[in-house]
Amino acid sequence: LLVIIIGLIGVLGYQMQKNEKKQTDGNASASSSVSSSSLAGDSSEPISDSSPEEEITPTPEPVQQISSDGLNSQHALLVRESDLAEMMNLGGDERIYPASMTKIMTALLTIENLPEDIFEELTAQDASVAGFNPYEQPTVRDLLYGVLLPSGADACETLARAVGGSEEGFVAMMNQKAEELGLTNTHFENCTGLHNDNHYSTCRDIAVLMSECLKSDTFREIVTREVYTTEATASHPEGITLYDTMLHRFTSYEMSTTLENGAVIEGGKTGFTDEAGQCLVSFAEYGGEEYILVTAEAMTDSGSAVDSIADASTVYGRLQ
Repeated sequence: LLVIIIGLIGVLGYQMQKNEKKQTDGNASASSSVSSSSLAGDSSEPISDSSPEEEITPTPEPVQQISSDGLNSQHALLVRESDLAEMMNLGGDERIYPASMTKIMTALLTIENLPEDIFEELTAQDASVAGFNPYEQPTVRDLLYGVLLPSGADACETLARAVGGSEEGFVAMMNQKAEELGLTNTHFENCTGLHNDNHYSTCRDIAVLMSECLKSDTFREIVTREVYTTEATASHPEGITLYDTMLHRFTSYEMSTTLENGAVIEGGKTGFTDEAGQCLVSFAEYGGEEYILVTAEAMTDSGSAVDSIADASTVYGRLQ
């Protein structure tokens, strides 16, 4: 009996060793299979299921924040022109009356749509004029200078009829352009900026519009000139001398467009109505960058015509 028991134990031990050997061989085979599969995968396609690397948008450089303390204007917005990064906001998203700042849109649409010389009867009522005779034949370029320098409503209405067929047609184009530019808080009723309760904008929208205007070399050439003499006509054989309403005020009041910090005020467009107060959209260069400033509703008791340009000097002078 003892011999039989010992024999059974030996058989069971042999069987267990055999089973362990099979299990070990199977694990080794599986490991080899996985390794071969992985190697095969490396030679054909990545085993990672992550998506391709997305394009990284560069982070804009931070901008200095400028104080709005001490301004005459009730609304003001300063942005870096390259990316419209906000640097100062004093009610910049609140509704304003843009007055003659409107005329930068008039000039932009003319530049985009009317490259040829034209002949139109010039009319204007109760508004500033550039001085053209109603039966002269000014060039488009001369009329654009008349729009942007002395803020001539006569030149605006002439160009509006030439481009849009009528002022109403041109105003429809102005509002369409505003929509294309994303000026969601802007609506035009005329091409000159004469007051209308339904003719409004914001400092932010005007800044975006000015940025678009500055893409035009023609616009830049005109809006940065202090004085311009038109071509000779029968009524004006020596041409008409036009003065820029912003830059000429700097000269007249012995104020420099080059500020103590090195900033240079390059150009701009003034505006004024009783309801809008003094308005100004301007641009300046400092440290290799351009900046756009829009101010509105400068309504001081002094009645000074330079409150808005004084604000421009103050704000640009704070750039560091």
